Amino acid sequence: MAEQRQELRANVEVEVNYRTLQEFIAAYSRNISGGGVFIRTPQPQPLNQEVLLRFTLPGIARRFEVRGVVVWVNTASRSSFPVGMGIKFLQMDPKDATLLADFMSKATKREAPPAKPAEGTKA
Repeated sequence: MAEQRQELRANVEVEVNYRTLQEFIAAYSRNISGGGVFIRTPQPQPLNQEVLLRFTLPGIARRFEVRGVVVWVNTASRSSFPVGMGIKFLQMDPKDATLLADFMSKATKREAPPAKPAEGTKA
């Protein structure tokens, strides 16, 4: 299966509270990007379900409140990827978007493997 992600993701586990039309649920993220989040949950919402997400990120005191939509679901743990759902962010406060972009910039730099020196040069 071809990679469909359009943005870098940071592996971060934070509590995410989300509200659907029927209920209010707490779960944990697996990773996040500037465009969405994967939430580990044994009972993912159906595709195209809109949700209201609330979460905080490490090192940021502000609580994010973001509208999103379920864009993919993993209902069986056939792979190493957990059961859960991918949420695409629909609406985000501009200040939150800036904070998330800063967080992603720092987090993805920490996760990136060190660059290998060019052949014939010393490390």
